[in-house]
Amino acid sequence: MAKPNPSKSVTCAVFVLLLLAMAFCAQAAAARAQSGRKAQKTSTTPTAEATPTQGESESGPKQGAKKTTDVLVSFVVMYYDDQTSFGIDPRARDGVLASFVQRLGQSVSVSVTDAGRGRRQEARERAKSESSAFVVLFELEDEAATTGRGSVGQVNTGGLIIRTYVYTPKTADLKYTDTIYQRPYRQTARIGGVRVPVPTRGIERYPSQHELEQAARDAADRLLTRFHITPPPDN
Repeated sequence: MAKPNPSKSVTCAVFVLLLLAMAFCAQAAAARAQSGRKAQKTSTTPTAEATPTQGESESGPKQGAKKTTDVLVSFVVMYYDDQTSFGIDPRARDGVLASFVQRLGQSVSVSVTDAGRGRRQEARERAKSESSAFVVLFELEDEAATTGRGSVGQVNTGGLIIRTYVYTPKTADLKYTDTIYQRPYRQTARIGGVRVPVPTRGIERYPSQHELEQAARDAADRLLTRFHITPPPDN
């Protein structure tokens, strides 16, 4: 029977230890590589400093802010109320004046101030106190009553006309005066950009109210044109 060779046993033991050492080194290298990938991934995450705080967003410029347009002309509108307008319904009268002021204010180049009621002398005094604004005296007049053809205490709303007087600032000189008559009114709507008439069967509470408000807008457009301002488009 052959005796075991001690040198071979030692060689085998050394070889096994060498394999174990190599396996341990490979495992350690893999662990280091994995930890390196995790560290690299974490470093690419955005930090909280890149996100603006609430205070920064409020103090910064706001997107979509409306641009301001320089006003080219300013108007101070006064309503002339005298003896000939006593028979006019106050609600109808106020609606006509509101249409005039609103139409002027639709232009981004115009500033409008409603100064209430006043007569011509008061309008001139107001114009003298203005540095740059033109004073507009708006008058709703019964033409038949002023010419003596109308009945006392009765006003034909279909015969009302609009007169406007424009006074220059500081000097109170009469710059413009206009007379606007009513024209037939038909309610319209836009279809494909084209205005078409809309039939209506409603009974108007105030006769000729639509015509009067339309005349007030016409007076406003005429005033804008005199100051070389293009009237705004109809809604």
